[in-house]
Amino acid sequence: MVKTIKMSQLKVYKASAGSGKTFRLAIEYMKLALTSESTYRHILAVTFTNKATAEMKSRIIGELFRLSKGEDTAYRKNLAGSQ
Repeated sequence: MVKTIKMSQLKVYKASAGSGKTFRLAIEYMKLALTSESTYRHILAVTFTNKATAEMKSRIIGELFRLSKGEDTAYRKNLAGSQ
């Protein structure tokens, strides 16, 4: 279970290991980043380890690549469902 705390435009996700935080953070990042051409410059995503940061970066870059090719993925389904 992922707990979301929203403070104005700040969102904090607190959850145990294996609960899907990285997946959720990647989706939230992409939802924000895809709203306009320069939005990505104003997003700060913080994780507690370098490994988690590398995993999130890899997921986002990989997903953006797959989206650009029109591939169907779990992220695409979540992004489409949020609109």
